[in-house]
Formats: sequence, C-alpha cells, structure tokens
Amino acid sequence: MSFSSARRLLAVAASGAACAIAPAPAAGGGAVLGIDVSRFQGDIAWQLVADSGVRFAFAQASRGSGDDCSVRPKRCGPDRYYASNYVNAGHVGIPVGAYHRAFVGGETRKQVKEDAREEADLFVSQVGELRSGDLLPALDLEAPFDGLGAGKVRAWARTWLGRVRSALGERPIVYTSPTSWAATGNTTEFAQAGHALWIANWGVSQPSVPAANWAGRGWSVWQYSNSGKVNGIEGRVDLDRLGVG
Repeated sequence: MSFSSARRLLAVAASGAACAIAPAPAAGGGAVLGIDVSRFQGDIAWQLVADSGVRFAFAQASRGSGDDCSVRPKRCGPDRYYASNYVNAGHVGIPVGAYHRAFVGGETRKQVKEDAREEADLFVSQVGELRSGDLLPALDLEAPFDGLGAGKVRAWARTWLGRVRSALGERPIVYTSPTSWAATGNTTEFAQAGHALWIANWGVSQPSVPAANWAGRGWSVWQYSNSGKVNGIEGRVDLDRLGVG
C-alpha cells in the first residue's frame, strides 16, 4: 500500500481533499510515525511530541460504557483527556482519530447488541462529529470477550460499527491483534465490508495479519510497540506506523 493511498484510507475528506500527514523525518526507513494515547498517559506536551517526529495520533474517547470494564474498572467510561488531546494535538499539526476500547458484554444475542449500542452511543457523544482533517474513528476490539462465542463477538462488532458509521458518516477502522481476532472466528466479514485494519503486533519485523491478510487488503496502521518513549509523554506509549511500501 502506498503512503498516499493509506492516508486517504484514514483521513476524513472534505470538499474532495483529505488531510495531509507529512512523513516523519528519519522515522525508521521512511515509516510515518504515530502514537495512540488515553487517560493512562495523563497530560501530554503535544508540541514536544510533534518535535519528536510524530505525525498522527489516535486518542481514546471512551472505554466500555461506564461500569463494565473488566480491566481497570475504575478507569471506565468517557476519557476525560480526549477533548484536550484532540485540541492540543491539532494545534501543533498532528491529525487525530478517536478510538473506543470495547468491553463486549451480554448473554443473549439481544443483550449483546444492546451492549454494543450503549458503547457506541457513549463514543459518539464524546466525539460529537468528525471534522475535515480528522482520522477515521476506530474500534479497539480485544480480549477479554466475557466468554462469548465467535458469533456473538461478531454481532457485537457489527452492531457497534454500523451504529457509529450511521452517526458519524464514516466507516470506522478496526484495531485488534491476531490472538484477539481469533475470537471472531478469524472472520473476513469486516475486511470485506471495507473496514481498514489497525493491527497490534509487537516486537516483530512484520506484523501477522489475521483474516487471510485482511481479505487480501493488508494492514493500514501497525501498532508495533506498547513500550515506546516519546518526548512530551511521561512513561510508555504505544507506537504506530502508517501503511507504506
């Protein structure tokens, strides 16, 4: 996938023009460097981040629905840092995409869909609307899956993605890992429906891409580390690359 085609995939267009993500200087063989952040990074000095060569970012807007996060349950619901991350990153020229960390729940198929709608509505309420230059919204779909079978995990994802697309007018991308995607039965459904892939696969030279190389489309964003260091951010941060080559 070329840099320009990957950029078009991930950017919200207005008046026929997508946002421009400039290549990061000397960023690992010409890779376009990005990060993804959440409440766990706290306050971020975005000018220092930009000066480090970061050219795009995904920021968590919401996590679960508010009281259903089985991992770090006290850090659930709206991300209070989202608005400031969105604004301050934009001020220094870093385009941002909002993402939602899913916590799949429910027992019956009806309950699973209701849970997905609740989480989708929370995400949309945080994002409000997409603006020219934003990156596409993203669904972070990873374990745990509350013991649900593959069919119900797919139903949850299908419901969330459809509801968010209807509300925001753009097809979300999907963040996952090879092991987490196995919980869907390694389905190609979402790749074939046109959802781009943001793959998490750390410590490898090339990512392993599920769902038959995402139905032959490959990855659009690669989260290649969960332990990066970037000026302006205290502690570790996830590092990402835009699809090139």
